[in-house]
Amino acid sequence: MVIIPIFNIMINIGLWNNYIGLVLVHSAFALPWQIFFLRNFFSVLPVEVEEAAMIDGASYFKIFYKIVLPLTLPALASLTALQFVWVWNDFFFATVLISSPQLKLATQAIPVIKGRLFIDWTVLSAASIIVMIIPIAIYVVLQRYYVRGLVAGAVKG
Repeated sequence: MVIIPIFNIMINIGLWNNYIGLVLVHSAFALPWQIFFLRNFFSVLPVEVEEAAMIDGASYFKIFYKIVLPLTLPALASLTALQFVWVWNDFFFATVLISSPQLKLATQAIPVIKGRLFIDWTVLSAASIIVMIIPIAIYVVLQRYYVRGLVAGAVKG
């Protein structure tokens, strides 16, 4: 129900078979849950810390940059990892909006490797592992923020 209007819009504005169109569609679909995710995280941040910084004379920008942003790094890391994995594993939008064989994404190439009469399982397995390396690397890079978020409330002070 959703893809037909998106497909028609992308053709009409010239973004069909284009990475920019795919990025715009993924961004549009991700914004509502990202806003909801971050809103829930911001609602549990202690307002007393911000009030103390205001009393000390910090500007709104300084409060955001020096206090709120470091506190939200675990949430931003989680959001980044979840969104990246969702987009990386997306097959539906990429199949509908990208038709050129030169523009196919890595996840779209795996089913093409599978032959009609013969399946070379070694090549298919190798391609799957190569495609899995990127999300695992993203998780490894962002892991320190997850740990920081887990132990943030563990220290009493």
